[in-house]
Amino acid sequence: MQIKRLRILLTVAGCLWLAACGFALRGSTSLAADMQPVYISAERDSQELKQSLKRQFVINDVAVTKRRGEAKLIVVVKLLEEQKRSAALDREARDAEYALYESASVELQSPDGKNLKGPHTLQQRRLIVNDPDNPVGEETESTIVRDEMREQLSIRLARQVEYWSNQLQAKP
Repeated sequence: MQIKRLRILLTVAGCLWLAACGFALRGSTSLAADMQPVYISAERDSQELKQSLKRQFVINDVAVTKRRGEAKLIVVVKLLEEQKRSAALDREARDAEYALYESASVELQSPDGKNLKGPHTLQQRRLIVNDPDNPVGEETESTIVRDEMREQLSIRLARQVEYWSNQLQAKP
């Protein structure tokens, strides 16, 4: 009886520990084999987003090609906007909080350039509490948060592509 209670207690403690540490199952992004390899097209100012999206596809075993001619599906991504806005001021009229915004669009094209789905715009926002006495810390934190936002945005873009590809597969 004691061993059974101990097992239950350890199982509950393990689950609480996992939840407290921030671990979360993200799911996976998958595309049908007949839609791979994928080519990711992006403008010059969207290259970081393109690399993040490519990383998401590679993590999820989606084949990505560097040659547009080899692709069975073209994913076009564009970073539309990056903004930093003051959200609140302190007593000395310095930024106490600021908000970071990023938006991107994604669309699917066939290998011949015909639009299959989209464009669809996704946004990412974060609010950051600022220490006005530490301007170097603000810039460092802003860079870290922007990188995290870009990764989250690329995850959402990959899921959008997966959703659309499933719709295309379901069409007769």
